[in-house]
Amino acid sequence: MDYVPHDLETIRIMLEKIGVENLDDLYVDIPNNLKIKQLNLPEGLSESDLLKNLTELSEKNHIYNTSFLGAGSYYHYIPSLVDSIISQSQFFTAYTPYQAEISQGMLQSIYEYQSAISRLTEMDITNASMYDCASALAEAATMAFFVTKKKKILLIEGIHPEYIETVQTYCWGRSIETETIPLDELDNKLTDEIAGVLIQSPNFFGDIEDISQVAKKIRSKTKKCLLIQAMSDPTCLGKLNPPGKNDVDIFVAEGVGMHPSFGGPNLGILSVKKKYMRKMPGRLIGLTKELHGEKEGYVLTLQAREQHIRREKALSNICSNQALIMIASLVYLVSLGKTGLKNVAMQNFQKANHVKQALSQISGYKVLNTKPTYNEFIVKCPNINKLIKKCKDDNILPPLKLSHYFPDRKDEILICVTEMNSKEDINKFLQIAKEAAQ
Repeated sequence: MDYVPHDLETIRIMLEKIGVENLDDLYVDIPNNLKIKQLNLPEGLSESDLLKNLTELSEKNHIYNTSFLGAGSYYHYIPSLVDSIISQSQFFTAYTPYQAEISQGMLQSIYEYQSAISRLTEMDITNASMYDCASALAEAATMAFFVTKKKKILLIEGIHPEYIETVQTYCWGRSIETETIPLDELDNKLTDEIAGVLIQSPNFFGDIEDISQVAKKIRSKTKKCLLIQAMSDPTCLGKLNPPGKNDVDIFVAEGVGMHPSFGGPNLGILSVKKKYMRKMPGRLIGLTKELHGEKEGYVLTLQAREQHIRREKALSNICSNQALIMIASLVYLVSLGKTGLKNVAMQNFQKANHVKQALSQISGYKVLNTKPTYNEFIVKCPNINKLIKKCKDDNILPPLKLSHYFPDRKDEILICVTEMNSKEDINKFLQIAKEAAQ
């Protein structure tokens, strides 16, 4: 991106126009101890030296042959079509359509994405404005507050720890109380004071929860409480019942179709029942026709992103339509189609279940999940550090040590298996597990 700095005379004219003597006066509200006095940057480089330096830095990255790590970011096969399309300049450089109706191509892509996700989830309305699943879940929690006018949220154990932290941060800013509880305590905790119940399924540990039963329990106990479901890997919707069939009020998920790429960028899916549409953050694109004619066009039907008008009174201050990642997700779904996504889900189920059964036959290993799982599952290991070291030595990205999030679970790992793990990869991992147990 080209950047041409202002010269001193231009800066002087602009400061004079706004009635400010110098640039420092623009930052008087920032405490001095937070201001950086000087950036410790090296001298500039020529283009050839810069490229050489970047190449040397890139060689420090370690690319593993295969991965058994999940915990919210998953290796799936991304068709070449995805990268090819999002690399087109008209998509690659596009951000957000401020003059919306001029950007017909971008509006159409958002409309098609909304339609695809709504069909996949069987929810009424989908937006295209969330950064990731964590922020989408936090926005859903505040939506529950605005819909019900109640100030308490229940989080069911099993939600990704980073999602919980994000929800708590958002709710703290709105003075909304949060409480994390086991699922079997939901009956006792449900009262008319609860704005929403947040549950992840499949959850952080891979367990598939019975969302329809949770919905029935909530509806029988309280009339206004919202059921909000989160999902880290929606490829499971190729096989599992969609949230719309389970009476979910708000559904959030991590987007599909992106490479893990150091943890991002991501895309947050947010879908709702139609009656909550006007409490929804972000934008909604619609298809319409001329007033006197048949010509079709795409329009910004509802712009719930309103901070530029209502400022601190806005329902949400989310500031992105995630245009490029949204297109990647759309192209991924179109590339796979219904049968392709179903095949991905089946491979994930079958391969993960095979590894789960095989590990349970190795002395010293114990699978701790008691419910059906998708992709990942928890295993108690006889020698967790040895297992992880041997994985790395064999160029395998090892599973997650659960003690990273739960210090008391020192001997447990979260193993993830997707369609990207070949038979050879799986056999090698199982052999490593046997050797690590000896």
